[in-house]
Amino acid sequence: MKNKLAQLFTATHKFNRTHVQMIFAILALAMLVLGAGAPTIGGGGGG
Repeated sequence: MKNKLAQLFTATHKFNRTHVQMIFAILALAMLVLGAGAPTIGGGGGG
């Protein structure tokens, strides 16, 4: 168990803060694009 914890701790140090921020920015942009292109509920609309 102690060895697994040490491996997890060293694995988290491979990702620095800028990588995490870049991943969140890309995910936010992807969700924005998907949300903007989503169809309205009910399909037809306008009525």
